Amino acid sequence: MNDTVRSAARVLDLLEHLAGRAEGVSLSELAAALALPKSSALMLLRTLAARGYVTRDAADRYALNELFRQHGFGWGGQHHARLMAHARPIMEQLCDEVGETVLLGVAENNSVRSLCKVVSQQMLRYDFDIANRSPLYCTAMGRVLTAFAPADQAEAMLGAAPRIQHTPSTVTDLAALRRIIARIREEEIAVVEEEWVLGGTGVAVPVFLPQGGIAAALDVGCVTQRFLAKRDHLTARLRAAGQRLTQALGTPAPA
Repeated sequence: MNDTVRSAARVLDLLEHLAGRAEGVSLSELAAALALPKSSALMLLRTLAARGYVTRDAADRYALNELFRQHGFGWGGQHHARLMAHARPIMEQLCDEVGETVLLGVAENNSVRSLCKVVSQQMLRYDFDIANRSPLYCTAMGRVLTAFAPADQAEAMLGAAPRIQHTPSTVTDLAALRRIIARIREEEIAVVEEEWVLGGTGVAVPVFLPQGGIAAALDVGCVTQRFLAKRDHLTARLRAAGQRLTQALGTPAPA
């Protein structure tokens, strides 16, 4: 008995081939190398591109997404690889649109773990070492991640660590934080002005999983004075980017 499923074998053959071709391949090259009809190779590539595993450049060359080359496929490696692969182009576009730094974060060990960032080219800009964790209670990403966690988990997240007064504006009162979290859950956006760092404002929206629940927080880090000058534009573009990333995570394979 042949235990090989042809369609699954073809996908694996394609990924293995791309993994060994850092420079990418054309459709014709791939079809010839794998002895596939071009139409079949194209449909496989489109499926993998829709799921974020494959990228296509301006010269119509296909390559394994660099995030998967670096971190693995999320099967025992970097389990956020697919999220990051979908997020990166959306973050780059958002950075261009608003002219500010964009970050992506998840809740981990009662803090915010920043997965990746796209830094603004402004001379004076918000930047952050993503190797460092940030608090849940006084950052925009942290409050979004808390707001859309299950209720019992959200309460535990608020009370998990000491609530330090980082700046004069930092909210540390638990009852006040509960009210803020409830409002974020209704509005699906968090704005935190100078509660963690003086001079910096964070704005974040949730990114949802296809099956429900929160996948990550998408954040714009901004110098406060610039945020006040373009608040409406920035929040509108951030909301749209968050919706695009939510949709990308739920993208089905092409029919």
